[in-house]
Amino acid sequence: MASVPLPRDPDRCLLHTEVMRQHLLVDPDGWRPTGLFDFEPAMIGYRAHDFVGVGLFVTGGDPDLLARLAKAYGHTFEPSVLLAYTLLHVYSDLPWYLRELPVPAAETLPSLAEAWFGTTR
Repeated sequence: MASVPLPRDPDRCLLHTEVMRQHLLVDPDGWRPTGLFDFEPAMIGYRAHDFVGVGLFVTGGDPDLLARLAKAYGHTFEPSVLLAYTLLHVYSDLPWYLRELPVPAAETLPSLAEAWFGTTR
């Protein structure tokens, strides 16, 4: 964690912090996103924090899908930063994530960050 350069004075914004499929509203005729709900753990912080939920719960650890979402959003984030915010999240559950998401062969945090949040493949 000490090696990850988290922003000290980030461009702060309102964060949902738990963006997941269950919190997305979609138009049933075209599956176009129309809304987001359940802001119980909302807070102010760096926008990368919201991409933790996107990477874990919306794309399910699929970095190619995360890359497509990041491109549509217009910004990418370093995988190590997203993993750091994953571990720092108040409801983080790394053992559960390791059971539910793809795990790389190399058992290192940098490998895990790249497997879940890498968008430059």
